[in-house]
Parts: sequence; C-alpha cells; structure tokens
Amino acid sequence: MDHIRRGSELSVAEIRELRSIVARSFASTGSVPRLHRERLLALGMISAGMGGLMPTPAGRIALRMIQ
Repeated sequence: MDHIRRGSELSVAEIRELRSIVARSFASTGSVPRLHRERLLALGMISAGMGGLMPTPAGRIALRMIQ
C-alpha cells in the first residue's frame, strides 16, 4: 500500500461494513459480504485472523476522514 486510502474511495455499503467492524473491533468473517470483505482486505482497511476480521489503523483513519 503506497498511501492510506481515503474513505471517499469506498461505496456506501463498504463504509457501513467498515464502521461495523471498527465498532466491534472484531467481526466474524461470515458477517461481512464476501465482495465487501475482499475489497476492504485488498485496500488494507481490515485484516483477517483468528476466524474474524479486525480493523487496521488505515481503516480507522479512513473512517475518521469521512466523519
């Protein structure tokens, strides 16, 4: 990742999913639609581990930029 992505690069549905993951700090993999999960992972806004999804610092920053 060359730079921290902007929240404006996300769709409304992706922002909603990212907010949900950040609010819980951990979300089960199945609770996020596959396409949104794959895009957020590719953008580096979330990470996968221990059977779930966790926000990355870049994901938290992106949400702050759009609030």
